[in-house]
Amino acid sequence: MMEPGPHASSHASTPRAPHRSRAERRAAALRSEGAATAALNVLGQKWVMRIVRALGERTQRFCELQDALGGANSATLSQRLKLLEDEGLVDRTMVSEVPPWVEYSLTAKGSDLRRAIVGIDRWADRWAPNQ
Repeated sequence: MMEPGPHASSHASTPRAPHRSRAERRAAALRSEGAATAALNVLGQKWVMRIVRALGERTQRFCELQDALGGANSATLSQRLKLLEDEGLVDRTMVSEVPPWVEYSLTAKGSDLRRAIVGIDRWADRWAPNQ
């Protein structure tokens, strides 16, 4: 029997990982994405942090919230509120059907996020360059 030479691989008995498709590799990368990164993907969308700040002050109707944000586009505000509702951060309560009257407020999860945003605001005030 022949003995392995000095350049023989010590991993010869280690099985190779099966070849994964590009889609499988991409899905694995998304699964390994940290929770903080996933949260920042939501928070990084326009108006989201401002909506959370405004609703942290009090429950508001759509138009009140739109005014508090300085006139955000209705379609965009509606999309962001739906996103925050889907994420469990905002409650949407139908107060009256005629005329339609809906109020938005933070959930416990949203209130917890607002406290985190206050910390981010303090950090930004301290470290962001003067504008």
